[in-house]
Amino acid sequence: MDDTADPVFHLVYRSSVRLLPELRAAALADIFEVARWKNDALGVTGALLIWQDVFVQVLEGDESVVRTLYATIHADHRHDHVALLDAGVVGERVFGGWSMARVGNDHGADIPVEMDREVAAAAPRPVVTVQNTMLDAMREYARDAVGA
Repeated sequence: MDDTADPVFHLVYRSSVRLLPELRAAALADIFEVARWKNDALGVTGALLIWQDVFVQVLEGDESVVRTLYATIHADHRHDHVALLDAGVVGERVFGGWSMARVGNDHGADIPVEMDREVAAAAPRPVVTVQNTMLDAMREYARDAVGA
């Protein structure tokens, strides 16, 4: 995906993770493998932040495709308390370089973000202001969910 400068539909949701701790690593690896393959085929980009028991995901692409993906996620047994946080057309893709970036504190993150800081601090990476703004929003959505 390299059409970051074109208007695109984006959707942001938050959910509670319903994965047993002992199965979480394998389940998350599967989620990312499938999401990256499917999203690439569908022209969808985005990022999934995982922190404690919270998912915050941004999906970007054709509106009907993104809304269909969201409906599938909403029905997925691995999610609970799914809440739509934002949806609409934006001026460009925020995560155009990723079919699904993994955002979080862990060593496997594509975009490492320190969740326990007042301001989101991320490891050096090629970013633009709109990405930092969205990462800050995702971090706050996650923190709000756990009352941190």
